[in-house]
Amino acid sequence: MAAPITFGDVQDRARAEAAKALRKGLPAAARAVIRLADSIAAEAAGEPAVAQALSGAACAEGCSWCCHQVVGITAAEEELVLAAVQNLPADLRARVRTRQAQAECRLGSLPVEQWQAARVPCPLLDERRCVIHADRPLPCRAVLSADAGACRAWHDGDEGARIPLIAIQRGIYSHAQAGLAQALGEAGMPPAPMALTEALALAFH
Repeated sequence: MAAPITFGDVQDRARAEAAKALRKGLPAAARAVIRLADSIAAEAAGEPAVAQALSGAACAEGCSWCCHQVVGITAAEEELVLAAVQNLPADLRARVRTRQAQAECRLGSLPVEQWQAARVPCPLLDERRCVIHADRPLPCRAVLSADAGACRAWHDGDEGARIPLIAIQRGIYSHAQAGLAQALGEAGMPPAPMALTEALALAFH
């Protein structure tokens, strides 16, 4: 029987996958790591304990309480997001641009350490749905909650709210992003994350 995959394995495999795909460009590297993480998550879901944990997920289409926080993305994910935004219909892209400007204005008036508490909605959120859901970055894929009520309480300002995130989901996608960042750094590119809202500004300037 094969040994169960560890989060360290996820990071190593993501690093290797990203390094190979970087020859085709930054978006290709992001897509490759997302595919890998999706595959690992699907394989892990076959384990009874993981399947039981996933069965308790409370996330559903239209549930967007978690889409009001700061999301850090790598340069590869940034390029993937920007390409997805450019491919949106003109009217939808215009709405994203308006919301991005509003978010930029609001966050620009606050110290960085207060951004998370500001609960600023992601500019990509349109009628409670992500307009680039298929190309959303790894941190967005990492969030899977077992209690939508706790998510809403957090969104509504309850600083004591504790969101029970499903650990296997968070671990796989977080370590996949770490592997992607590592590959970028080894290729001479900035590995440090950029806030998604800040990255979106590049699509409109």
